[in-house]
Amino acid sequence: MQTNLNKNSNFFERTLEIALFYGFSGIPELAKALGYSSPEKLYRLKKENAKPSVDILQDLSNKFEDLDLNWYITGQGSLQKNAKVITPVSGSFSMNTTIAETKKDYSNVTPTIITVDSHNVDNIVLVPHKLKAGYLEGYNNENFIKKLPSFRMPGLNNGLFRMFEIEGTSMFPTLAGGYVVGQFVENWITGIKDNRIYAVISNEIEDGLIKRCINKIKKYNNLICKSDNRKNYPTQNINPESIKEVWEIKLHLNFQLPDPADIYDKLADLEGEVSSLREIVTKANLLPHQK
Repeated sequence: MQTNLNKNSNFFERTLEIALFYGFSGIPELAKALGYSSPEKLYRLKKENAKPSVDILQDLSNKFEDLDLNWYITGQGSLQKNAKVITPVSGSFSMNTTIAETKKDYSNVTPTIITVDSHNVDNIVLVPHKLKAGYLEGYNNENFIKKLPSFRMPGLNNGLFRMFEIEGTSMFPTLAGGYVVGQFVENWITGIKDNRIYAVISNEIEDGLIKRCINKIKKYNNLICKSDNRKNYPTQNINPESIKEVWEIKLHLNFQLPDPADIYDKLADLEGEVSSLREIVTKANLLPHQK
C-alpha cells in the first residue's frame, strides 16, 4: 500500500539522512534496525516518484519517537520534533562567506539506479564487456540501465547485485572467462577488504573492471588494483575520486569448463618416467641396500 505523497519529495535522501542522524553507517544498517531482511525495501525509494509505504512510515515512527514524519513526508521543517529551525536573514552578515568544496564521502556511497521486476524485486543487471565504455558513462542513466539484460538468480537476495562479463585474461587463472556477479559496496573505507576481488567502475582501470584490491583509501587515498595474471598485467593505483561504483564479486559463472586432460597426460608421463628410472637404477644396483 502506498501513501499519497508529494511527487517532488526526495524520500531516499531523507531516509539516508535519518540513518546517519541516528548513528547508522547507511541504508543497510537502518534496514536491519527496522527489522527488514534486506535493504531493498528502502533502496527502492531511490527510484523516480517512489513513495514509502505505510509500513515504512509506521516502522520509522515506532523506531524513532522524536522523528518528525511531517518533515519526512513534505521535506519542510526539521528532522526532529520540536527542533528549532534557524533561517538566516538576507544581508544580516557583514562578512563574505565561501562554500568549501565537498569531499566525496567514501563511507556512504549509494547505488544510483535500481531496477525491479514485475513483483517489485530487484533485478540483477548484466553488463556485457562490449558495453564497458557505455556503462562507465551510463551507470547512473536510467534509460541506459533499462536497456541492459537482467536476471534473477537463486541465493542472491540480501543485497544489490550486478553481473559483469569478464574481459581479457588479466584475472587468469582465477577467473578464466565467463561472468561474475558482484554485490554493491556501500562503504569503501570498511567494505573493501584486502585481497578480495571487486568490479571497480573507474575510467582509470586499463585492462578490465575486475581486480583484486588492496584498500589504502583511508591511509593513502588510493585503491591498489592487482591482476592475478601479474606477469602480463601490472598493478595499478586508482584514485578513489575516479571510482563510480564498487561491487564485491560473490559468484563466478563459466560456461567453458577447463579440460584437465593435459594435466592428467603430463602426470601420467611423469609417473612413467619415474617408474622407468627406478627400474634402470634397480638393474644397475645403484639403490642403497636396506638393512
